[in-house]
Amino acid sequence: MKPSRLLRPFASLEEYFAAVRTLVADLSASGHAEASAALREGFGSLNGLTDGWALFLEAVRAAGDRYGAELTREQRRHLDEVRRVAHRITYRR
Repeated sequence: MKPSRLLRPFASLEEYFAAVRTLVADLSASGHAEASAALREGFGSLNGLTDGWALFLEAVRAAGDRYGAELTREQRRHLDEVRRVAHRITYRR
């Protein structure tokens, strides 16, 4: 099965959700509890509708803006991947 253009680089929505959960856990384990909590809270907003995706996107952006300078390069890269996919899904682009 070909991955949706919106989900790139993830093969499926399940893979994307797993990556978000992994990032939340990684942030928490590396001492970035506030960033982890912000991302987890936004993730909880997903309800299958566009408004839920928009709330999640806002949370991802806010986490990056507030805590991005404290994160490792790899954590910032993963957060950016999560943000790009959430943006494409929210705006269907």
